[in-house]
Amino acid sequence: MGKFMKRGLAMIVIIITIILIILMGITIGGRTRISTPENIIGKVITPIQRFFFKGGQMVEGSFRSIFAFRSISEENEQLKKELEELNKEVISLQLQNNDLEELRDLREALRYIEENSIDNYLTASVTGKDMGNWFNMFIINAGENHGVVKDSTVMNGDGLVGKVYETAGNWSKVLSIIDNKSSVSFEILRNDQYVGVVKGSVNSNLTGYLIDPEAEVLVGDKLITTGLSVYPKGILVGSVKEVTKKEDELLKTIIVEPSVNFRRLNKVFVIIPDKID
Repeated sequence: MGKFMKRGLAMIVIIITIILIILMGITIGGRTRISTPENIIGKVITPIQRFFFKGGQMVEGSFRSIFAFRSISEENEQLKKELEELNKEVISLQLQNNDLEELRDLREALRYIEENSIDNYLTASVTGKDMGNWFNMFIINAGENHGVVKDSTVMNGDGLVGKVYETAGNWSKVLSIIDNKSSVSFEILRNDQYVGVVKGSVNSNLTGYLIDPEAEVLVGDKLITTGLSVYPKGILVGSVKEVTKKEDELLKTIIVEPSVNFRRLNKVFVIIPDKID
């Protein structure tokens, strides 16, 4: 019985194979009309072919998307690396430019020191400051070990910065002229007979007055140190922004814009006063 079934199945397979071969041979020759058996087989097979064809397209599309995404990700990583390198170059160039500006500023300060025959001085960098946008009080990397003492004058190429307020081994705290604890005696550069005093204020301007009530002071007048206080003579302090005199006041009040940009300080000159025996 088993042998008979095996033979029957073998015959069925052979018959189907022969039919398919005949159909293929007929199809290869090309016809204008499809036979009924082929039409039936086509109706059955076509939806299955469509299913597998669409599935294959979807799988192919998925693989393409995956490979495209991977390629885009790799390109993005490469672009990020290139952008980082460019940013580093930009930062490096900016730092170099800032260094050049600071060196130019210090050269102006050095010119003042040479013109006034000042021997005891050094350069220092700002290493920290109090909270806020302004450099009212800040730290420099020079202290007692470098010869810095209290009340040493601090300046840069733009003008007077302030004075050393406290000092330690390798650092010092500087009180800037815009701090409300600071005061500077000045004279008008245009006429050194007109003198006065300015103090720091909460809005980082300098406010003060002229001692001579008849003194002629104009907006735009430049003020320099008098040399009568801890500061040496001739350091630029700022320019007059406003002049007022109220009826009930004897002296003229002035508002002065500092010559130094107290939003940005990096390098300074420290002038160490001569030791008094």
